[in-house]
Amino acid sequence: MSTNGAESPAADLFDRPQLPIVTELRLAASFLTILPVGPARADNEAVAASFGWFPIVGFAIGVALAFEDCLWGHLFSATLRSALVVLSLTAVTGAVHLDALADTADALGAGRDRDRALRILHDSRIGSFGAAAIFLSLVLKISALASIAGTRRYVAIFAAAGIARWAMVAVSSGLEYLRSEGGAGTALLKRDPGNLALASLATACALIPIFSVRVIGAAVAAVLLTLAARSFYRRWLGGVTGDLIGACGEIVEMAVLIVFAAF
Repeated sequence: MSTNGAESPAADLFDRPQLPIVTELRLAASFLTILPVGPARADNEAVAASFGWFPIVGFAIGVALAFEDCLWGHLFSATLRSALVVLSLTAVTGAVHLDALADTADALGAGRDRDRALRILHDSRIGSFGAAAIFLSLVLKISALASIAGTRRYVAIFAAAGIARWAMVAVSSGLEYLRSEGGAGTALLKRDPGNLALASLATACALIPIFSVRVIGAAVAAVLLTLAARSFYRRWLGGVTGDLIGACGEIVEMAVLIVFAAF
């Protein structure tokens, strides 16, 4: 413990001046994971710009999970190691996207009643539709991944994690953020056109080294699902919330794994 009142170098390690890109990447990682890497202070411009780096964080998660899957391959069956990988993905993201999917499923039960749907999206409780959505998401992910063999498993994990985070950026591009109180979501969408261009470029660059028919199929499925979600969100509620963005990412993640399992 210091006796002269000065802060230790280690305590100030993450708060020292740094390049804007580093700050933006740290912010993106703090939004998408439970890792304590976010800076203590960040202006709205940095928060807004961090949205464009979401796919990079997603692909980094994919690399870590693919490495984990490789390790489990020496010990467990395909089904068990698939379950462990999906569990790790859920844990590292704090299950926020599963929760978003659940809230969105519950809100769909409100039908065309916009005010009721928004109230449900604000409610942290999970209803029967939400519980079913979580169950189906986990089952589909584990089943799809378990049916993929060899190195295709690693490619599928990598692609699914990154493309899903691209979908989160793309689904909200140009749409109104529906939380009247503002907050992080409003800041994230502030520079959305530039963020979408950055996210798309980063995703394309990450997919080029693993280019294949399966990757093309996964990318096409992701684009179609994202466009469908954008259109539906616009007609249903007139914009997006964090839950709707996360739900789209969760659905695209499932779809990518299913495409890899189908070919």
